[in-house]
Amino acid sequence: MELLSRRMKSEEFREWNEKMVRKYDPDAFHHHHNPFIRFIESKRVRSIFKMMDIEKDDRVIEIGCGAGNIIEKAPSGKLFGTDISPSILSKAKHKLNQKVHLFLADAQNLPCKDQIFTKVICSEVLEHILDPVSALNEIARILKIQGIAIISIPNESLINRMKSIFIRLGIFKWLFQKKGDYQEMPERMEDEWHLHTFTLEEWFTLFREKFKATRQKKIPFPGLPLRYVVCLEKIE
Repeated sequence: MELLSRRMKSEEFREWNEKMVRKYDPDAFHHHHNPFIRFIESKRVRSIFKMMDIEKDDRVIEIGCGAGNIIEKAPSGKLFGTDISPSILSKAKHKLNQKVHLFLADAQNLPCKDQIFTKVICSEVLEHILDPVSALNEIARILKIQGIAIISIPNESLINRMKSIFIRLGIFKWLFQKKGDYQEMPERMEDEWHLHTFTLEEWFTLFREKFKATRQKKIPFPGLPLRYVVCLEKIE
């Protein structure tokens, strides 16, 4: 998939991403029939807002907001959300009912003024886009000095090891079968929708160009880090 990301142009990416959104509906994933998946998602969302500590005067944006399952939980602040997918953004507009100002945009080229937001959420997004570095540069550009960005990323290697165990035991399809709008989970997401499979150390190397990592949370547990939630502070 790394090779695919280098070959795709912006418009091709939009069309391909839209197909992936329709195939692997992020909204339905938050309501997956498997209770453990729902638990992981809710733990991730709670960790994001605990780290972020939003105040009423904060200007908060979620980049790659999907159907709004995360930004809708924000307790206060002036809220914004953006996504590159028209179909998933339509779901967000229906769900959020004007609680959040939503707009269509590419994370790598945001139509926002410099240093306009105090806090940014970017959860399970960077692995899906053509150039994560461009997106991180945009996050740094729109954040005020010492602003906070909360980034959530998957631990691909551990997830794939667990999936391979479930496959050998013959329970993978039973655990992740299609139900409702969510289609059957692929055996390896990098074969489908994930364009990048960086290790945590490689992600931190990218973060250090513009940010200082101040906190890190392993989701759902320290001994089972299927997701990482990282708090980044913009540096001058």
